[in-house]
Amino acid sequence: MEKTNQKLWIFGDSFNEIRGEHPWQEILHKNFLGKDVYASGKGSRDLQTVFDIFLQKLQFIKPEDFVIIFFPTLIRFRLPLENPYVDVAFSNDIYGDLVDDTNKQSMIGNPVYVSIMSDMSGDTEMERMKNEIKLEYPLNEIDPQQFASTAADKKPNFANITEFINTSSASVNNWNLILKSIQSYVPFKLLYYSWENELDSNIVDTKSVITNDLGMWHTLMDEYNETSGKSGEPCNVHWSDKMSYAFAMNIIKKYPEYFKTDIE
Repeated sequence: MEKTNQKLWIFGDSFNEIRGEHPWQEILHKNFLGKDVYASGKGSRDLQTVFDIFLQKLQFIKPEDFVIIFFPTLIRFRLPLENPYVDVAFSNDIYGDLVDDTNKQSMIGNPVYVSIMSDMSGDTEMERMKNEIKLEYPLNEIDPQQFASTAADKKPNFANITEFINTSSASVNNWNLILKSIQSYVPFKLLYYSWENELDSNIVDTKSVITNDLGMWHTLMDEYNETSGKSGEPCNVHWSDKMSYAFAMNIIKKYPEYFKTDIE
């Protein structure tokens, strides 16, 4: 029986964006005992922004809800935008005029900013995207390449130094302590995952843990190579449909009190 008072919450980066024929987020929602879902995902988000969005939504999360946070690499850092964007990837109850300030975000990951602002194509769509990710003054007047790390044989710049700080033992340990404390304190089911192996695997289901649980780590690039280019995508390290489906089924199997037993 559907438990209409339960809500599925998902927070993350591009691994939370809907892609493929069997996205794990939609599989979970389809088989979730509750009807409500909120998912937030954006390419190149940093870990701090992902966690901040979760904290901003904390006031709305009920004890019976089910929450997944999918963390990116700690290397990334964020930049402040002049204008906020809607942070909802998909939701059954947030749309149109219901998108208020609690569903907007003003931070963007440095990799996507550098990538878009460095694009030389000059087409209309790219120019629109550049306007949408304009940084807050005076950062918007700085060469975007200042936010991209230099090569290993070059003198470290601002981006390199920020990456060194973010991936330092002190920073990693700080995050582990915070994540463990929050997970132990909240009254709802809170799961941590990551596509990297930087955080404590006793707290976060890291890439190694996920790979061990599913018996694989399969990407769109793997699919492309295995099918000689008939499916998948070259150089795309996001999950293939096979991996996405297996990930969703593993969660459903582990937490049957939140999902239907007759899988659709």
